[in-house]
Amino acid sequence: MSQSHVGVPAQPEVPESRRSDERGPGAPATAPPRERASRLYALDALRVVAALSVLLFHFTGVDAATKANWGANPKDLFPWLFPVASYGSYGVQLFFIISGFVICMSAWDRTPGQFVQARFLRLFPAYWFSVVVAFLVWRGLPDGARKAPSISDSLTDLTMFQVPLSARHLVGAYWTLWVELTFYLVFLVVLWKGLNYIRVSVFCWLWLLASILVQQDDVPLLGIFAQPLNTALFVSGIAMYLMYRFGPDLKLWGLLGASWLVMQSDLVQHADHLRHDKGMDRDPYIALALVTVFYLLVLGVALHRLDRIGWKWLATAGALVYPLYLLHEELGWAIIRTLYGHVGAWATLGITAVLLLVLSWLVHRCVEKPSQRWLRTTLEKESRGRAAADRG
Repeated sequence: MSQSHVGVPAQPEVPESRRSDERGPGAPATAPPRERASRLYALDALRVVAALSVLLFHFTGVDAATKANWGANPKDLFPWLFPVASYGSYGVQLFFIISGFVICMSAWDRTPGQFVQARFLRLFPAYWFSVVVAFLVWRGLPDGARKAPSISDSLTDLTMFQVPLSARHLVGAYWTLWVELTFYLVFLVVLWKGLNYIRVSVFCWLWLLASILVQQDDVPLLGIFAQPLNTALFVSGIAMYLMYRFGPDLKLWGLLGASWLVMQSDLVQHADHLRHDKGMDRDPYIALALVTVFYLLVLGVALHRLDRIGWKWLATAGALVYPLYLLHEELGWAIIRTLYGHVGAWATLGITAVLLLVLSWLVHRCVEKPSQRWLRTTLEKESRGRAAADRG
């Protein structure tokens, strides 16, 4: 989902003493990094679009899955919306492009330890809450057509490592969080030495190449950390952040073009597979056109074409995206199963969406922010205590 499912943090200013060598030794002389806005509202807007598209896909764009909850095929309930919503799953690809951009931005001038702590604080408090909610929904509002995940699987979900531990997701959308985690683990390789233009761009080329070569060789571990489609999307986001920070050059255009070519190959193959083997009637080249539009929109941010977008309410909307993504699926289905039959399909869809947005706001204000504040304060206090003990 990714979600990135993360908000765009304020980017710390780079000291003047570091700006001249930030591109790394041997890099071509260029202008120093541009001044950066504290928040990119255009990225918040794109994240909202991605989240709502995934929500519509799950609720109105999958005939087999949604029929079990609506009691009718959504093609019949939402005849004009279904063909559009069926492409909503590609909001995940938009999340991954944004994640590459945002994670690179938020990691710049941070140590690996600071990066890991920031990601932990951003991801886990809301995630743990959503696991508890999903568990209660499965047990208290059961879906008679499906068996609830086991207690062991539910506990394993708290780790966010249910994929390598072969546990079942409490919420189907959780699969994207494992993809995000693998991206963070891979990115730590380049972050370990500190980020500059050369290190990050070389890292992107090597990671993209590894994702291509893994298709020819049976290397299970490499396959986990270098899936071609996801790697290409993350690399694209990183390349666009480098354009945003340093300005575009031929090498970055080449990296972006190469990542798009790898992306389109895997995307079309995957869409063909879903079309012929899974019965999802989506045109692969419409899907490719849609994801290409996502590229162009994020590129607009990178090239400062969307800097004029500065509506403050987008920051609040962007903050709701991660809780909404985590909560919408199983909880949303439970609401739909409860409401539909009492009110019409469109009213059910609207009420469900509003309830989920309100709950997401409450989670952000009452769960995310207080827990992040407490965890950050506690971790900093413990860190100072250890430092004092070491000095003593």
